[in-house]
Amino acid sequence: MRVVRTLLALIAFGASVAPVLAQSSAPAPAPPVPADVAIHGYGDRDKACLTWTDQCRSCTRAENDEVHCSNIGIACQPAEIACTARKPEPAK
Repeated sequence: MRVVRTLLALIAFGASVAPVLAQSSAPAPAPPVPADVAIHGYGDRDKACLTWTDQCRSCTRAENDEVHCSNIGIACQPAEIACTARKPEPAK
């Protein structure tokens, strides 16, 4: 019986000390930018791009400059955003 009590005391002590040991004094990293913000904001960063994709969603810039994006698939893992079509350069 004494062994069981000692064992339970050690388990309780370990459970109470573990969270303190796991904490670090370094500041928490900044949260990542959500993928939705990145894909929707890509058109604002690259005004010459008409369509872009992250391999999960596709976005298109309409003639009135509105951006329309598709929904992400259930198991899709987004890749780096890439422009797939640009405005044609004016003829010189």
